[in-house]
Amino acid sequence: MSGQPTDLEESQSDGARAGAVWLWLAAFVGALALYVFTLAPGLVWQDGGEYQWTAARLTWPPAQGTVWSRPGEAVRVHPWFLVAARGLWWPRFWDYAYAANLCSAISMALAAANVVLLVDLMTRRRWAAVVAGLAFAVGHTIWTFAVMSEVLGWAAAFLSAECLCAWAWASPAGASRRQARWLLLLLFLNGVALSNHLMAAISLAVFGVWILAEVIRRRAPWWVLPAGAGLWLVGGTLYWIVVGLEYVRTASLAETLVSATVGGFGHAAVNVSDLPALVEKSFLYVGLNYPTPLVFAALVGLVTLWRRKGGFPRVLVVLALICFLWVARYDVPDQYSFFVPFYVAASVLIGVGVAAMRGRWGRWVAPVAVALALLPVAVYAVLPQAAERAEFVFFKRELPYRDPYTYFLQPWKRGDDGARRFATEVLDALPADAILLPDTTPAPPLKCLHDIEGRRPDVLIVDPYDVRFDDSLREYWPARPEDGSPPPPPEAFARGRRIFIVSDVKGYKPLWVDAHGVVEPFGLIFEVKPRTPGEGS
Repeated sequence: MSGQPTDLEESQSDGARAGAVWLWLAAFVGALALYVFTLAPGLVWQDGGEYQWTAARLTWPPAQGTVWSRPGEAVRVHPWFLVAARGLWWPRFWDYAYAANLCSAISMALAAANVVLLVDLMTRRRWAAVVAGLAFAVGHTIWTFAVMSEVLGWAAAFLSAECLCAWAWASPAGASRRQARWLLLLLFLNGVALSNHLMAAISLAVFGVWILAEVIRRRAPWWVLPAGAGLWLVGGTLYWIVVGLEYVRTASLAETLVSATVGGFGHAAVNVSDLPALVEKSFLYVGLNYPTPLVFAALVGLVTLWRRKGGFPRVLVVLALICFLWVARYDVPDQYSFFVPFYVAASVLIGVGVAAMRGRWGRWVAPVAVALALLPVAVYAVLPQAAERAEFVFFKRELPYRDPYTYFLQPWKRGDDGARRFATEVLDALPADAILLPDTTPAPPLKCLHDIEGRRPDVLIVDPYDVRFDDSLREYWPARPEDGSPPPPPEAFARGRRIFIVSDVKGYKPLWVDAHGVVEPFGLIFEVKPRTPGEGS
């Protein structure tokens, strides 16, 4: 034996521990600098804008009828992100929209630093840790969700922190001490993660089974289970508040459980149909996030870790596979976004894989791996133009001031003020007492200007999601009657009040529009005018 530590041994020296701390700090600062430099400057579209809107309207104490409560969809509240984003806005160093975007940048930078530290501890190869951190930080989905308001950055931060706790318990150095505090901290962090996004239940299942096995094998004391369960409940306090409000509203345990677990996406949560197409898309999404041959290093890392019997390495492999398989059959339009937890594990596997490859193939692996980890930046710079020239259409709609190729294929959003420009011009152009019916993509920036910044209080804005919380608004976005006939127009339309829509495309406008109105362009949007008798559609 050479006496040198193997790839999966952790140094116990004080110097090595101090070096690891500095490495983590450098990774965090570097990732945060990248994300802040490329951060969206303000309002954003769709879910990101919705989080900006809800975080700015968050109140304390929690109450029924506020943003703490989403009737039928408690699972979509994400209270941890709302509280964190609101907290960043509280000092008033920046506006509410920038604070929510910055909240994502901080969380994803934490995740990147955690990935770097974990690979450094597992391989004792600093360059491999840097490769893993770069592969994670500049990946398409990761970078995209780091520069706009999005809850998945915190999902990555908590999951990577849980992995660090698991390593601290099970590593060769930690095994000699078996400090139960790491298991307790892991469960507490998972509880907090649950308050951010219910996907934390995946890591709870994996780590929970593992911890139970550790107790059965008498590697962990029995009291870890009740103590850990208590800390997990404490960590999830924000989510239990949301669930409690839902129970008060419904007075039904069954309805509350559905609302708190799957909401309106029950069919997608248990989907096992059309798997070939979904799996094919999943591999394309992974390829977009890791658009270089470096992605194959994850397979080497997977094999390397699986050959280690028991302990954290195999737990990490299981976690990666379950995360991928769960999302690969999750049939929702934004399926790609739910791969974020998988990318945490996959990036660690990449770091372990390149370290193992260097041991087999020589020193040239290190510089090549670093270069490949940086290459995605160049790929994303040219990808929009290449996709447009190839006439590759992957988007369902277009919006003013949002080029779909650039918006979806380039992760950075520096200087992108399209959402605010659109919302400002639309609201300024509307006549007095107008009614605006946007779909859920452009609605958030419009509602942010209207509800938070007080622009055009005379205008009524209603999107399809609003009708779930206020029955009085249902007439604007009615469901189709059971007999298949078109629904009636809203009463305000019949009285002559002017109504506007953002899109004239089917699926993005109310069902009553084509049957009872004529759509005419109005600046960036469209006005719905009453149909005269005998006028065609």
